[in-house]
Amino acid sequence: MISQLLKWIGIVLGVLILAVVLFLAFFDLNRLRGPLSTMVSDQLERPFAIRGDLNVAWSWTPKITINDIELDNASWGSRPEMFTLDRAEVSLRIPDLFKGHLVLPEIRVSKPRLLLEKNAEGKANWDLGIPSKDEEKKPAGPPISRRWFPKINRLAIDDGKLVFRDPTSHTELDMNVSNVVGASNEQALELTGRGRLQKEQFTLDVRGGSILTLWQQGKPFPVSVKVAYGDTEAKVSGTIAELLQLKGPDLRVETHGPDLAVLRPFTRVWIPETPPYRFTGNISREGERWRINGFEGKLGGSDLSGDLMFTMRNERPFMDGDLISRKLDLRDFAGFIGASPKPDAPPRPRLLPDQPYDLEGLRVADADIRFRSDNIVTPMMPVDELITHVKLDHGVVTLQPLNFVIGFGRITSDIMLDASGEEILTKMDTKIDKVPFKRLVSKTPFADETAGTFLGRVDIATAGNSVAKMAAAADGGITVIMEDGRVSGLMMELAGADILESLGIVLSGDPSIPARCIITDFIISDGVLKTKLFLMDTTDTNLVGNGSINLRDETIDFRLTAHPKDISLLSARTPVIIGGTLKEPAPRPEVTTLAAKATASVALGALLPPAAILPWVELGLAEDSPCRALLDAATKKEELRKPKAK
Repeated sequence: MISQLLKWIGIVLGVLILAVVLFLAFFDLNRLRGPLSTMVSDQLERPFAIRGDLNVAWSWTPKITINDIELDNASWGSRPEMFTLDRAEVSLRIPDLFKGHLVLPEIRVSKPRLLLEKNAEGKANWDLGIPSKDEEKKPAGPPISRRWFPKINRLAIDDGKLVFRDPTSHTELDMNVSNVVGASNEQALELTGRGRLQKEQFTLDVRGGSILTLWQQGKPFPVSVKVAYGDTEAKVSGTIAELLQLKGPDLRVETHGPDLAVLRPFTRVWIPETPPYRFTGNISREGERWRINGFEGKLGGSDLSGDLMFTMRNERPFMDGDLISRKLDLRDFAGFIGASPKPDAPPRPRLLPDQPYDLEGLRVADADIRFRSDNIVTPMMPVDELITHVKLDHGVVTLQPLNFVIGFGRITSDIMLDASGEEILTKMDTKIDKVPFKRLVSKTPFADETAGTFLGRVDIATAGNSVAKMAAAADGGITVIMEDGRVSGLMMELAGADILESLGIVLSGDPSIPARCIITDFIISDGVLKTKLFLMDTTDTNLVGNGSINLRDETIDFRLTAHPKDISLLSARTPVIIGGTLKEPAPRPEVTTLAAKATASVALGALLPPAAILPWVELGLAEDSPCRALLDAATKKEELRKPKAK
């Protein structure tokens, strides 16, 4: 579009210079209206006409006046004319022409009207002329230079109008273009307008410095731009040292709005749904790199700060940045997993978000972002520190690492999402290292009565374009172990429905029961979690579980059986069935069958063969650990039950 406008400017200037030369030969310029109109029409391949008089007031600075200019619109346009102009007055300094400079002391334009529009197929009315094959092969030229750009001492625009229409993006803008008198009687350009953009109300207010500033060495060009799109607003103000080459910008940007996702249509990049935001920063440029230094912002209840860089790398948009957060509320980033971060969002029927990712939006740009926060707010599990390094390369997203520090323990993950195909291929490798049990239940009544640390591993591979689809197709395993800890006695007795001992613990003040070992081992196949081993071995009770969780429909089918190690007349010894869904679990006692009293050895002997999960060395189990001893004992019992080969 810019190249076409520059082409027009060149054509008009050529016409003006030609008119001056012909005038010097004492021709009547009005006789040239037809030939000049034909010449421009041929160049633009669109009817062009000079309908009014051509006049020249001769001097060494002649003034050329052109009246009533009209350029036809495309045949499919919304009105016959694309451009009209009531009157144009241009003065030219002839002595400077002999020095190789084009100096226009004054240009006055009255009632210019320009319509830029697209049709329903996306074709633009400013696509004028057919470039030759040689022109198509030519690379883009260098930025505009002072050496050939005309020097205009004074530009006056009276009652200018610019209209832009694009039905493909539901856009219609109506702009006013004029001059305003600024400080020192300088003529500053002003562009204001309003309309609809992407079905939202849009306003624009642009103010630039005097056009004389373009040719004054060492004097930056002042710029002020205000944009409002619905409830989203942005302001850019400051100066540009070389406006024609966009060099030396020293700009301040401020923007705020209800949701960053409304910017998707303008960037083509996938932007998740967010809470209200407010950002500020300073814009500078180094070569082809645009930087936002001193970036500061709020996103919901979270804050962000750091430095960002934008450039083109391998002909693709690329962003690099280092960001930190002094307070990070993970609920503000729920949009990254397809959930809504807004508190007034309608409830979902299921727990897992089913909002699909925008695959094209993940492919159009690349990024390399390093992020850190040491003050994290979570709805459930407390986190002390988050560190991650996010890369986006041709649709492949990696988080290597994604680390959560919890007390003296940590959860470390390497995650890869490949969105280069029709479905996102996801791999996740997570290690749980010495995460304190007390921190995990810190928001429950049992926090003061628990102790111990968790170890574990999560390996998942899946395919799907939303979190729900990924879960429904997941394969892998989840293993978590805790040993040498303490579990709330009240928690365990309630799990076994032992009313007498539950009351006894509360009244006696006995706060907790030592937990020798807790093992949970699940296999995941085609979105269904099934127990390989689920055991809590305490000095008081063994809790054994088996069953499945179907992530495709989010249903639970799980059975927990408590095996007390002591005698209690009121011990119900009734298994607990957990049904319902992930969003609304429904535990209930199994009333059809009563389980006989069992000792720890009997309960352990009834488990599935545990040999498959014995290699716990990489998870930190020592040779003499309680969990290793428990698994060894269970393995020996399993071997004794097997028939001997004859």
